[in-house]
Amino acid sequence: MVKMVYAVAAAVIITALIVGPAVWYVTRPPPEDVVEIYHWWTSGGEKAAIDALVSVFEDKYPGVFVKQTPVAGGAGYVMKALMKSLVLAGEAPDAFQMHAGYEGKPYFEAEYLEPITDLWVAEGWKDVIPDVVEAMVKFDGEYYSVPVNIHRVNVVWYNKDVLQDHAIDPATLTTWDAFFTACDKLVAEGHTHPIALGDIGKWADTHVLEQIIAGEGIAFYEKWVNGKVTSATDTTLVHALNTFKTYLGYVNPDHAALTWDQATARVITGEAAFNVMGDWANGEFIVPAVGKVYGTDYGTFPTPGTAGMYGLCIDCFQHPAGVAHPANSLNWIRVVGSKEGQDAFNPKKGSIPARTDADITKYGPYQKAAINDFRNATYMYPSVAHGSGAPETFTAELDDIMSAFVTDKDVSAAATALTAATTAASADYTTDWSLD
Repeated sequence: MVKMVYAVAAAVIITALIVGPAVWYVTRPPPEDVVEIYHWWTSGGEKAAIDALVSVFEDKYPGVFVKQTPVAGGAGYVMKALMKSLVLAGEAPDAFQMHAGYEGKPYFEAEYLEPITDLWVAEGWKDVIPDVVEAMVKFDGEYYSVPVNIHRVNVVWYNKDVLQDHAIDPATLTTWDAFFTACDKLVAEGHTHPIALGDIGKWADTHVLEQIIAGEGIAFYEKWVNGKVTSATDTTLVHALNTFKTYLGYVNPDHAALTWDQATARVITGEAAFNVMGDWANGEFIVPAVGKVYGTDYGTFPTPGTAGMYGLCIDCFQHPAGVAHPANSLNWIRVVGSKEGQDAFNPKKGSIPARTDADITKYGPYQKAAINDFRNATYMYPSVAHGSGAPETFTAELDDIMSAFVTDKDVSAAATALTAATTAASADYTTDWSLD
């Protein structure tokens, strides 16, 4: 009987493997009616956002099937490696997600992207996209991608009930000393690990360090992204690493087993009080299955030391060279840059639109506050952790250095490794950031 059951099960599986692809082959849309896109938006809030954008595209181009290929891995650390292999093999999809800034430079230099300057002009995007964002999607004076959003990276998310229960006023947590004092209070009152961290993929460690470095002041951050922090005894760099070391004393011990959204979930449930994460986390709070309300259930404040600063993480799509469906690729990019597309995507994603003419009524309270902060920011800075601020030859080493630091907490070793990586990549620092 057992053998019979196994035989039947095997037959069903084999039949499915044969019939499934055959059915898809017969019913799939013809090649000219497909646009294939790759992205890394797989969490609950992210999926809702990309599905909303796809819906706008399908309404505008009802005969075109959007073939989504999501690749799990926060910040795209998995997809970036996959995309390079596809592009090198001449199998680039019709469009793929990428961060603005340095992240696109290797593709541009290898001539794997086609300029879309004509599309920028035809759609009038220069008139509605801020100069600081526009500059990050150009190489040699030509446009190569269009932004779909602007994420803020220097955000602390907190559970409002937890802070109220422990009489902690988030408005007072403007320095790391004040923040750590609040963490000490939480620990003393039974909240053993007040900071949630999920660093599968390592990038979440780099993300925290980046905000700590920004908190050292815009002048030092500018020096860092321009590749000029080259001494392992630099007092500001050492101070930042010591701050990070203190920070790690309050995080959950199972952080290496968690993704970024699982860490965010611990703030949502109240298991943790704080999480330093970009505002893609907002989508996790507001997704219908969770249904939290900003200002009632949770809140935010800038990472300590970064009040008046807006850290930029910008998601883009571009037009790869030699794609299978060039017209559909350009139409996808057109929708990505459209007011309708951005006003569908961003309210669910947690980000603010890249366009300045957004319909603000479509956005929730967090995003309205973020839009106001963006428009009134004293300083803006490009994220290194998310591909924009520094060359890939440096960032490729950065995540591993930070991952080692989180394990051994050796400030001297981390400072030596960071500055050595900066020196090794010196020839690749081609953007002269002026942030002050």
